[in-house]
Amino acid sequence: MTKGTTRSALAHPVTGLAGLAFRRYASDLHRYIVRRMRRDADAADLTQEIFERFLRLEKTEAVRNPQAYLFGIASHVVSDARLRDDRSLVTYDSDAVEQATGTLEHSLPDNLAEGLIAAEQLKLALSQLSDSHRAALLLVKRDGLSYEEVSRRMNLTVSTVALYVCEARAKVKLILKRSQGR
Repeated sequence: MTKGTTRSALAHPVTGLAGLAFRRYASDLHRYIVRRMRRDADAADLTQEIFERFLRLEKTEAVRNPQAYLFGIASHVVSDARLRDDRSLVTYDSDAVEQATGTLEHSLPDNLAEGLIAAEQLKLALSQLSDSHRAALLLVKRDGLSYEEVSRRMNLTVSTVALYVCEARAKVKLILKRSQGR
């Protein structure tokens, strides 16, 4: 046994179905986790935890669809991690605050009246969209959901969601240009 290895690591060598599943699905699981977690740094640890849980199975050969099984484990691991994060203490990230403050300062209008006018114009532009276009745009832009999440929520294909968001953005941009007299 070399330094840094443990008996448990040697007891479950990553071969057979587990090794194949790791090689085939590790990058997909990693992307899945990155999209759902607040910090990208957690993704590698959570991906490892998914495969550790998969290796704990007595008979991995009994799993008919390893991808579906791994993503089922992933959903539980992400849910557990998010619950832990919600219960943990708040940490202060000075770099993130500086970046957000710098962005905010450049995006604020010169005065409050201009900001209120812009908000009303945006509200009016959004009201002119169809319900499905408005919902897709708001779920992606305001709520930060991925196209896949919006497609499941709205019962549409991912390409339809992408089309709705693109069309909605273009129409809002056109309406705002017209209202500003450009």
